[in-house]
Amino acid sequence: MKKILVTTALLSSYLLANSEISTYYTYKDYDNSKTKTEGKTLDYRFLHNFQNSELTINYEDSLTKRENELTKIKMTSLEIEKLSMKYLYHISNDLSIKTSFINIEDNLAPTDNGKVYGFGFNKNIDNSNQIKLDTYLSDYEDFNVNQYDFTFIKKFRFENINFQAQTGIKYIDINGEKYQNYILEDNYYMSYFLNLNANYNGFILGLGVINGDRLFSVQEDGLKVEHHALEQNKTYLVSLGKKFQNIDVITKYIYSNSKELPENRDDVSSKFFTFGLNYNF
Repeated sequence: MKKILVTTALLSSYLLANSEISTYYTYKDYDNSKTKTEGKTLDYRFLHNFQNSELTINYEDSLTKRENELTKIKMTSLEIEKLSMKYLYHISNDLSIKTSFINIEDNLAPTDNGKVYGFGFNKNIDNSNQIKLDTYLSDYEDFNVNQYDFTFIKKFRFENINFQAQTGIKYIDINGEKYQNYILEDNYYMSYFLNLNANYNGFILGLGVINGDRLFSVQEDGLKVEHHALEQNKTYLVSLGKKFQNIDVITKYIYSNSKELPENRDDVSSKFFTFGLNYNF
């Protein structure tokens, strides 16, 4: 059903102006994980602007290979499909509201069939400063998660370079104690993030860092979620892109340090390499 919805959305976007179609390929490499070795994720996304609204739909298809740490015998791969949607409505030039939704299908995790609901607003203080407040409810079978994000955005210019800086906090409150047979010991998490993007003649450089523990966190403005019991700590991001007339090319590298809670495995590192294309029309 989700594939039909995404295919219909992609085909429909060809008939609509003010749209954007994107595809992203991500290679994932894991070090010191109990069972994960490597994997890949494909994202298909389209965005359409109409009147005072903006609609984004993303379909994610992910495969992660697993093996026994001692015997190296192959284990059942982790297969994930997610469909996410985000709707943004501009009430005025200075104020907008947002709703979002994610549906999760996972062949192994107890968070299979989970749903994530989001709501938020953006407020322009002036031409250079903006604040965002977002809240998310992740509804899983044995527990649910409340997340609150506060973001401050600053735009400025230096010489011929346009900059956008973002900083803020994520607060996570977990209601429940069990992740399958594992008992969740901590229910409250807080992390801090800082991002800086620079645009010079169509070349875009991005740097980002997230510091602080977080679990089951929602990301990318409500379009992505980490639904496994992976307690993330530090995350670093570097991106480089180029804007052409109708096509954008994006490359991204993300490094994260985490703890696999059910496996009680510390110092698990993941390296994600992403290549993406955006077509605007």
